[in-house]
Amino acid sequence: MTKVQSIALYVILGVLIFLGKPWLQQTFINQGFSWVLSYLFPWVLVLLFSFLIAKNVFGLFKSNVRFWLPPLVFLILPALFFSMFPIYEGDFNQSGKPKDLSENQILSDVLSVKPDFEGLVCVASPNCPFCIEAVQTKIYHVFQRAKIDALVYLGFGDEDTVNKFRLNADAPEMPIVLNSNPEGGLDIDEDVIPVFIFIRDAKIVHLWRNEQLGFPALDWIESGLK
Repeated sequence: MTKVQSIALYVILGVLIFLGKPWLQQTFINQGFSWVLSYLFPWVLVLLFSFLIAKNVFGLFKSNVRFWLPPLVFLILPALFFSMFPIYEGDFNQSGKPKDLSENQILSDVLSVKPDFEGLVCVASPNCPFCIEAVQTKIYHVFQRAKIDALVYLGFGDEDTVNKFRLNADAPEMPIVLNSNPEGGLDIDEDVIPVFIFIRDAKIVHLWRNEQLGFPALDWIESGLK
């Protein structure tokens, strides 16, 4: 295979990564790989193909062009990839806040449904688009991976509300618990939703806001905060 043919092949493979990035990432998640690895793997492939393209471009020239053109070529694919799939600071956030709550309405409602619950709860509102997105892209997959318990806690509603939320989030089997005291609001010390809490040993032991639930946080959560 000539260098020109190799360049063409790697460009095609790079474009396929562009087109298939969501599918590729989701496939890794569905196969049980870590959230961080599933997110980074398409980036690794893009950088690899960019390096191979630049290496072959370097071999095509013998003038001074070979010293400035390959680095420029190397940056093209990653730059385009980043423009389509930006990396946000929250994607790699793990922090959240430790808690030690044994008296809480959300906790009581969850434990009344499953007394031995140990895992992640997404505290949400039925009409909150960020809540629906969080369930669709993260919480439902945590539930399906079955490494820990996972459910959604809705601040108000009825059975129709629950069914509509599952439909909007494309999460047909997602366990959902309704607030038993909707008039009292949400018993959580946060002013925005969604909020994510981890329950262990009948206590709320950690809390994350939406921008704090990055891929490292999801791996940590699925490990049981170990």
